[in-house]
Amino acid sequence: MKKTLLALTLTILSPLLFAQAPAAGPATTEAGKLAQAREDAYTAAFNRADLKALGDLYEEDVQFTTDDGALISGRQAVIDGLAKYFAKSKGAKLEIAVEAARLLTPDVLAENGFSTVVSAQGNRDVTRYAMTYVKKGDHWLIAQIDESAPPPADAAAQALGELAWMVGSWKDESPTLTVETKVAWTKSNHFLRRSFSVTRAGSNTIEGTEIIGYDPVAGHLRSWVFDSEGGFGESTWRQEGNKWLTNVKATAPDGGQSTSQHVITRIDDNKYTWESVNRTHNGEVLPNLDRIEVVRVP
Repeated sequence: MKKTLLALTLTILSPLLFAQAPAAGPATTEAGKLAQAREDAYTAAFNRADLKALGDLYEEDVQFTTDDGALISGRQAVIDGLAKYFAKSKGAKLEIAVEAARLLTPDVLAENGFSTVVSAQGNRDVTRYAMTYVKKGDHWLIAQIDESAPPPADAAAQALGELAWMVGSWKDESPTLTVETKVAWTKSNHFLRRSFSVTRAGSNTIEGTEIIGYDPVAGHLRSWVFDSEGGFGESTWRQEGNKWLTNVKATAPDGGQSTSQHVITRIDDNKYTWESVNRTHNGEVLPNLDRIEVVRVP
């Protein structure tokens, strides 16, 4: 259910805390010190429904875009929304989880994270936000707020569920190359594990493992692969109908860098095709690999 404009205003206003830099901690960076001071001030004002104190934290022409694209312009419009919200949501409290903050210039601070409003009944309303602050005199003021809804709790299950057909054992065999793959769920079904072996005529068998999971920040699947020769790589996955496109970046044991796009096309529950296109190695363009057919092992 979409949040009301007033509730959206309320949740996004909360992030007035200037966050610490992720690697360092709030007490050791300039952005972190600002974060702590603003976090204390804003949370205290919000939790006592102090509209004047909250209004002092906004620039006169602040721009706030909600997760459904609505635009609230100006400090007074924001405060009016808060006033109405407080009138009908007495006892609401604010919680903040800041992901990152950094000074773009000495007078401009960018921050992103999650804000949560907890109602008197214990209901939690979570919003992802990105904010920009400007320094006016001795004060840091909110200049811009962009809100987006966080991914649903079952987003990972939905995304990975589109690959559930792949669970099982698979084999591709040609005159010179045999590839065997086994796909299984990890505990709690949060990841898929692909174990593979590649046997080429006249060469040692190469084995490897790929872990496929959902990236809630990027909103898509990612995977990480490691092979027995010491190579490793990372891929992003995108679905187009019955096809999966994976953009791959790989590092060879000797440090060589490769990129490619793999195309996995599902034919049915027992067959799919695989091909590799747009291939490069250390900046040199390589030819595409022919499409191969992979079948399920009964």
